[in-house]
Amino acid sequence: MTAAGVVLGVVLAAAVVVVVALPFLRDPAPADDRLDAPTPAEEQRLALAEERDRALGALKELEFDHRTGKITDEDYRRDVGPLRQRAAAALRRIGEPSDAVPEPRSDREERDVTDAQPVPEPAPPPDEGTPPTPAPVPEPYPPPDEITIPSPTPPQE
Repeated sequence: MTAAGVVLGVVLAAAVVVVVALPFLRDPAPADDRLDAPTPAEEQRLALAEERDRALGALKELEFDHRTGKITDEDYRRDVGPLRQRAAAALRRIGEPSDAVPEPRSDREERDVTDAQPVPEPAPPPDEGTPPTPAPVPEPYPPPDEITIPSPTPPQE
């Protein structure tokens, strides 16, 4: 191999390394990296869900502490009522319709809703009423009462 061939190989290898590494060396310029801000209706729904989770978590913790004996029966009876009311109120508020205006549907969605026929409930498979039979359990071989224990043989010299 000549010196010109070696130089040409080194230049070619360096060019390939630069071309491959170029996307990693450039600083990416995102078009827009902001997150979408939640709408007021979404913020209200998230706040209600967090309130529900806090109330149910406090109720669960109280019941756990009572079962493990950290809280006496009197303290449990005193604290469980208000926590249950708080959890029930949070669940009721989540179920209430919000005052937010629903987003408009596209023409295709409206057409699909008006043209949609009720979907019949699928029929159960024909063998649904028959419970599966368990696989037979094999017996050990030989049966335990027929085992003969071999007598130890003396070592041969």
